Amino acid sequence: MPTILRHGPYRFYFYSHEPNEPPHVHIDCGNLSAKFWLEPVALARNMGYAAHQLRELRELIELHHIELLEAWHGMGILAPSADERVADVQIADDTLTVRLMDGRSISVPLEWYPRLAHASAKARAVWEIAGGGYGIHWPEIDEDLSTEGLLRGAPARS
Repeated sequence: MPTILRHGPYRFYFYSHEPNEPPHVHIDCGNLSAKFWLEPVALARNMGYAAHQLRELRELIELHHIELLEAWHGMGILAPSADERVADVQIADDTLTVRLMDGRSISVPLEWYPRLAHASAKARAVWEIAGGGYGIHWPEIDEDLSTEGLLRGAPARS
């Protein structure tokens, strides 16, 4: 998490990878924390700051607004190279592994998906990409998974 600005006791920073978030900044001071949207400037979350401190933080953000936006866009916060579409699927005895187009792999316990776990290896081997590349469909099992759910670590609903 790069520090973008320090002002008095406040540290303004971004997390290194928040691909699905609009431009924003996190501000910490001891055990206090806040998150502000940058376009337009608005409080997103407050964890302990008093109202007068929030007003001061908003004023500091408005004062350094251009600098913060340039830092947001320049740090690659939007992760333009992230591509969560399915490239390949592998199923071992107890693990489902999905390789994404951007090179990442997601491995989850096969038991999370009972239809897959109880299907034959032959049926599990017949899969197709669905949902514009963001899903996997097993036609012989009638099972569908999304990369979004896999990335969240979401087992099948019971």
